[in-house]
This record gives sequence, C-alpha cells and structure tokens, in this order.
Amino acid sequence: MLIRIIWRGFKKQLSNYLIFFFSLIFAVMVYYSFTAMTYEQPLIRSAGKNTQLVGMLGFGSFAVVLILLFFMANTNRFFIENRRKDISIFHLYGLNYYQICLWFILEIFFIGIFSFMIGIGLGVLLSKLFSMILVKAMDLPLQVHFFFSTDAVVATGLVVLFILGVVSLQILWLVSGYKFSHLKKLQLRKIQAMKISLWKKILGVIGVLLLLGGWGMAISYIDFAREASEYFGLIQGNGLLMGGIFLLCVIGSYLFFAFTLRWYNSYRPKRLNKNLGMLSRSEWQLRLFSEWRFFGSITVALGLALAILGGMAAVVSLEMRSVNEIAPASLMITRESYEKIAPKLQEMRPYQRQSLNFKTVPAKQSVEISGEGMNSQPEIMDMVSLSDYRSFQKTNPTLRDISLKTASSTVVLSSYQRYLNDYTHYSKSIYLKNRRLKVQETHPNFFGDTNLRYGTGMIVVSDKLFNETPGLSYTIEVIDVKNHNEEKLNRLIRKRLKGDWDFPIHYKLAWKNKQIIGEVSKGEGSKKEDSTIYRSEYTSYQEVYRMTRSSMGLVLFVVTFVTATFIITTASMVTLRQLSEFKQKRKKYALLRQVGIPDKTIYQEIKRENRVVFFIPAILALIHSILALSVISHIAKNADYWFVYLFCGLMLVVYALFYWISCVYQKKLL
Repeated sequence: MLIRIIWRGFKKQLSNYLIFFFSLIFAVMVYYSFTAMTYEQPLIRSAGKNTQLVGMLGFGSFAVVLILLFFMANTNRFFIENRRKDISIFHLYGLNYYQICLWFILEIFFIGIFSFMIGIGLGVLLSKLFSMILVKAMDLPLQVHFFFSTDAVVATGLVVLFILGVVSLQILWLVSGYKFSHLKKLQLRKIQAMKISLWKKILGVIGVLLLLGGWGMAISYIDFAREASEYFGLIQGNGLLMGGIFLLCVIGSYLFFAFTLRWYNSYRPKRLNKNLGMLSRSEWQLRLFSEWRFFGSITVALGLALAILGGMAAVVSLEMRSVNEIAPASLMITRESYEKIAPKLQEMRPYQRQSLNFKTVPAKQSVEISGEGMNSQPEIMDMVSLSDYRSFQKTNPTLRDISLKTASSTVVLSSYQRYLNDYTHYSKSIYLKNRRLKVQETHPNFFGDTNLRYGTGMIVVSDKLFNETPGLSYTIEVIDVKNHNEEKLNRLIRKRLKGDWDFPIHYKLAWKNKQIIGEVSKGEGSKKEDSTIYRSEYTSYQEVYRMTRSSMGLVLFVVTFVTATFIITTASMVTLRQLSEFKQKRKKYALLRQVGIPDKTIYQEIKRENRVVFFIPAILALIHSILALSVISHIAKNADYWFVYLFCGLMLVVYALFYWISCVYQKKLL
C-alpha cells in the first residue's frame, strides 16, 4: 500500500519532472560539448595560443554548472514544498526521516542519471555542430570531424554527481525542517498575504521610486558620470555610479514584487466583477506573498545576463571594427623593413603602394580628462601633411574628410576620442617649438596602427607647414595586394621579418617661459630621465584579423550559449511552478464550473494568470537590460548592439513558447 502511495505521488509530479528532465538534458548536452572541445586537439592547435581556447571554454563550462546548480536547487525546493502532504502520509505510515529523504533522493538521482545518459548521447551527436559553430565564429581554417571524448564524458558525469550530491544535502535540510503544523501555518500566511499594512504600502512606493531612479540615472548616465568623475575620479566614479544604478534596480525589483504588485492587486475595482479578474488578483496577491523572492531573482538574473551579453557584444563589435582601423591595408611597414622584402613583392603584382611621411615634433596641448586632472606637459606628436592624409584616405575610408581653413590651422587625431570623448576636453591651441597652431577639429585616430608611430597624438597640417617645421622624419610604406595574394604576402612577412620593436628615439622636454625646452633625438636615451620610444616593424591585416576574430569569436560563442542556457532554464522554472500551481487549483476551477462559469471564461482566466507570471519578470528584465545597454553605449561608442537586441527578442520568444506550452497543457487538464 505504501509503495502504491509513493508511486501515485511520483506520478502526480511526473509532468513537472518532464520539464525538469528536458531542461537537465539540455544543460548536460551543452556542458559536454564545451568540455569535449577542450580535448579536441586539432581545434586547439588551429586556434593557437593567443585565443586561450581551453580557458574560455572552461569558463563557459563553469558558468553552465552554476546555472545547472541554481536550476536544480530551486526546482528541488519547489518539489519538496509541493509534496508536504506526501511527507505527512509517509510519517503516518511509520517512515522515519531518513527513509523519506532516501526516497526523494532516489527520485532525483533516477531523473538525474537518466537525463545524463540522454544528454551525453545528444551531446555526442551534436558536438560536431557545436564545433562547427565555434570554428565559424573564430573563422578557423579547419574541417571539423566527428569527435568523441571519454574524458569529457567522465568530467560531465562527475559534475552531475556533484550537483546531485548538493541537491541531496538540500533534501536532507528541507525535509528536516518540516513540521506537521506546516499546513496550519500556511493557512495563517494566506490570511496575512491578503493584508497590506501602511509600512508595506510605503515599501511598495519606495520600490517604484528606486526603479524609476535607477532607470532615470541610466538614461541620463553621462550627466551623472561627469559629476561622479569630478568627485571620485574617472574609473572610480563610473564604477560607483554603475554599482549604484545596479543596486537601485536590484532592490527596486525585489520591493516591486514583494509589496508594489501586492498592493496593486489588493485594489479590486467594480469592473473586475464582470469576469474572473477579482479571482485573478487574489491569486496573484497570494502567490507574490510567498514567491516574491523567486520572481525578483529571475528578473535581476535575466537582466544581468542580457547586460553582460551586451557588454561582450560591444567589446566584440569594437574589436572587429578596429581591425580595419589598425590595419586599413594589407601591410603597413617601416621604410627600412620594406626594402628587405621589396624584391619579393614583385611576385605579387599588381599591388598598390603609398609612402606616408611623418615628422615627430615636440608639442604641447592641454588635455583634461574628467576626474583625472589635466595634462599640460610637452610631449611628442606625429605630424602628417594634408596631401598625405587625403591620399591615405582613399585606402582607409574610416578617415573623415577634413579641410584646413588657415595656414596655422590643424586637425588633431586623438586616441581618446574613441572611448572617452564625453570625458575629454582639449585646449584650442597646440604649441610647437617655433609657432602656435589653432586646433580646428578633433577626430578619432584611425590612421593605422599607433605602434608604427612615435607620438601619443597626431596632427594634420598643411603641406607648407609640414615642410617648414623641423622634426625627426620617418616613412611608413602602405602595401595593398589583391585578396588572393593576402596569404602569400603573410607567408613572405613571417619568413623575412621578425616583427621586432626597433628604431628608438629619446627625448626630455619641459615647458618654461611659454616655450618648449628640449629636443627629440634618434637612439636610446643615455640618462635615466630620458624617455625612450620604439616603433613596431609592421602591421599585417591578415594577422590582426585572425587574432582578433579568433579571440572575439570564442568570447561571443561562450557567452551566447551560456546566456541561452540560462534563459531556457529560467523559463523552465517558471513553467514548473505554473503547472504545479494549476494542479493544486483544479478543484477551484471545478467549483467554478459547478456555479455555471463557462470553460472559455475559465481558460481566459488561466491565460491571464500565465501572462502575468511569465511576462512581468521578462519585460522588467528587458527594461533593465536595454537601459544597461544605453549605459554601455555611452562608454563604448559606435558599437553594434543588434546581436543583443536579437537576443532580447529571443528571450521573449522562449518565454512566449513556454507560456504557450503551459496554456495548452493546462487546457488539456481542464
């Protein structure tokens, strides 16, 4: 008889276990695939050392483990809470504490081991697909073959056993806290849930104000960031401001579900009497009393996951865009190194060649960064003529069109313009040793790899001024070959050049009596106070592209799959709760039928409750993430965020799918 009761209790939870089962299969499949790729030697060799493939995939596997642990612990707690009656019956039949715990642990282990076996099977079948996606993301010249890793299976098995062990300890703790008076306490809590005292209403208002405050600060981030930077410094000020916005949104989200929504649902206008809206608000108010932590955690975690994905997507976008900015041509090389490979370049005709002539000159321009003070000391700058700039613009379309209004005008190309434009202020004058220049405009420095030049800044001047200004001259050769010769050029570079840093210069500059004191000289400095600078030998487009694409593709691959796993597991948890709650309320719906409420009206009420449970946390998380992206966009300007917005849409699609599954299953049970 006892076995029959235990089996009946297990069958009651079977539909819940199925969603738990499929979600666990997906997580095991992703973890195995990540782990298997760390043992795939052809992939590791092709990726190279710079991408740190094993470490990044290991991080992804660790993140999946945390998500899986969070999912199983949360779901297991919910299962135990819903089987309080079963525990009471087991006690009445004489089962002791350890026997009850053992039965629940055996259930979890049965589901876990069965999920592990199917998840490993799917992981083995789909690991090639995962590898193909990674190879495509990293743009590796590698053909993917079917790969099976015994070590990955063992590692995945140990992780699953570890998680099942943690969940078993949780079962021991949860069952030990059970009291026979639990049901009586539950009734008292239901009565308390319907009462909204004055202090709870105040907390509800505070929750809304915190959310609006955090969102408002995110929208007007740059204004607050400037003020924070002035008081605390650039990095500390922005860090404190971001932390403050995050804290406001987190606390506001929890208070919103704990008090604001409960207060709102306690208000029941007369129009709700026409349908079951009154019942819906009462049920939602009661549910929020016990589950506000769950909904708050889901909201915060989803928003944070999408924000992290947005930050990574911004970094990837900027890094990939920088490839053409750092290496706008097939090869940028010093004149000295060009002469070493010039004879061999004849084999790659036709190709385009352009000589860029620079002068390194002492110069002084005051630059103020909010919170970091002002730099007004003389430094060295690279000078280029307007004709060379316009000629190079044909090869490098990222350069903006410029024209100089007067003979003493200049345009500054600054590295700060790319990230710190909103925090940086430049003086309108640049002092050279023999004259003063008027700054006409300041643009981002997209003039190729800065490592090929000496100066911290760069100025564009008229041809006449360039010829008249004394300075240390050097030349960079720009070589552009046809696409089919890129690989051949790269092999030639690796064979003939070492990629060393060479051509040193040294200087010691000072500002006295409104004049620059000191000179720039070739060679290394002989004194400790001298500053010495070297230049790199060359920059190859193919090398920069491959290194950037492989590392950024790997990062985006891992973060994307981890975020997708998290979205699916959170949607699964919400679905589990909805289906379990529905089974407990089937008697209430049967009573509504008996009093003459049509099935259509009851089903509309079920869908209304599902919409609230699924989409309020999702939409609130979506608002958090979109505003987080607006904050990121103030720092990482000109980045592309379409991928993150696509994922935001994907999150809504996943939640809509699980919402539809819940409605269909509930309608079938109804």
